[in-house]
Amino acid sequence: MKHGERGQSEVIGVVLLLAITIGAVTVTVATGSAALGLVTDEARSASVENGMSQLSSQSSLVALGETDARRFDLGSVDGGQLRLDESAGRVEVRIENGTDTTVTYNGSIGTLAYVGDRRTVALQGGGVWATEGGRGQMISPPEYHYRGETLTFPIVRLTGAESSPASGTGVVRRTAGNSSAVAETENPLRNGTVVVEVESEYYEGWYDFFVQRADGTVTKDDANRTATARLVVPEEVSFDRAITLEGEYTHKSNNNGLSESKYTEQAVHRSPASMIESNLQDSADSSNLSNCFDSGSACTSGTYYASGDVAVDERVEFDTSDGDIEIAVDGDLDLGGNELEIANEGDGVVRYYVNGSVFANGDATVGTTGASIEARRNQFYVREGFLEDGPGQGNVDIDAVVYAPNSDTDLAGNVRLRGGFVFNSLATRSNAFTVEQDEALEDIEIRITGGPGQNPLTYLHVSENVVEIDFDR
Repeated sequence: MKHGERGQSEVIGVVLLLAITIGAVTVTVATGSAALGLVTDEARSASVENGMSQLSSQSSLVALGETDARRFDLGSVDGGQLRLDESAGRVEVRIENGTDTTVTYNGSIGTLAYVGDRRTVALQGGGVWATEGGRGQMISPPEYHYRGETLTFPIVRLTGAESSPASGTGVVRRTAGNSSAVAETENPLRNGTVVVEVESEYYEGWYDFFVQRADGTVTKDDANRTATARLVVPEEVSFDRAITLEGEYTHKSNNNGLSESKYTEQAVHRSPASMIESNLQDSADSSNLSNCFDSGSACTSGTYYASGDVAVDERVEFDTSDGDIEIAVDGDLDLGGNELEIANEGDGVVRYYVNGSVFANGDATVGTTGASIEARRNQFYVREGFLEDGPGQGNVDIDAVVYAPNSDTDLAGNVRLRGGFVFNSLATRSNAFTVEQDEALEDIEIRITGGPGQNPLTYLHVSENVVEIDFDR
């Protein structure tokens, strides 16, 4: 190699080395700057998050009348932007009952948000929320309390004169609320479903909160950015007629059928499916039903469970002297032509929760050994059909309360129904059947509740509580 060529190589090497060094330093500085920016943004967000949580507590105290005003400090907000939007976030509370809907509350609740480079922290509805990576999350819960069968929802609505405040300090004050925004609710609730729907940028956080606390069916709608909780109001079913139908009564014979005083049509009732599923879950670890039906002696107080279809093959006698009896069948219950009767006097009840259908034929009997009608003491909650099979029923005698609103009951033969019965529809084929109402049922109601994740709601208290945020200048 010539001397000139060697000197040129040394220069090129130095240049390459400098280029590599400069590149490495540039990458290091850029990476370090990004990391420092991330740490700084997280630190500021954490500081504001803490301040928002304190403001949440203070605004709730003010909103609920514990004090007239409170000062607050959100910490350093220089690294982001504060935004107060009175129209951001909307809550609707309504009661759905069949085709009728009563809106208890529907309005904007306002949002105070700190918008950082990567993370947004916000106060809304008395709770603190955040978005990061495109998903909302809850930091601290809103003012929403579900206890027993009571929902208390004091909605905290934010107002303020400054939409883009520069300061993170100020005073939160109580103002006169818009009382017309809340419709008075008649408690206790009778029927239907209470729906709480929140439309919000932080709807996923609200969804997570409802899942944890709402004790109801919870859904979210990504397209409309809403989270919805549904809480079931127990249905109180009364019996002013022997037969109650949602559909129609038809008589498939040339002879006269039931008189109109015996039945009513177009009565909508909730499916017992959820309540039956709940009882099946609660009963799964109980005594096997064979210990009741095949015991050879009177079946006594307690809960009995069957994991599939059950066919009764002998007379079953019940003794409720020491308490009620509950029978949970995760399938069909075929009574065959057997007797199922309560032998003792008193008020003890046998309740059947059937996740399928109930069949009977021959000389099947359900009732008590007493001479009078005691329909209330035998109660059936049936998910599907009750005596739907028509021909071949024979001399069936049912002295009971039967709640089977999905059943298209078809009666043939010498069938006698005494008590109170809820079906979807009823067809009769001859005059060899009788229907009698138990007048004692006019003074009682049965209660249809929800199931797993559908705890009953009886009392609803919704209020709007308006607070004003006044920032320091």
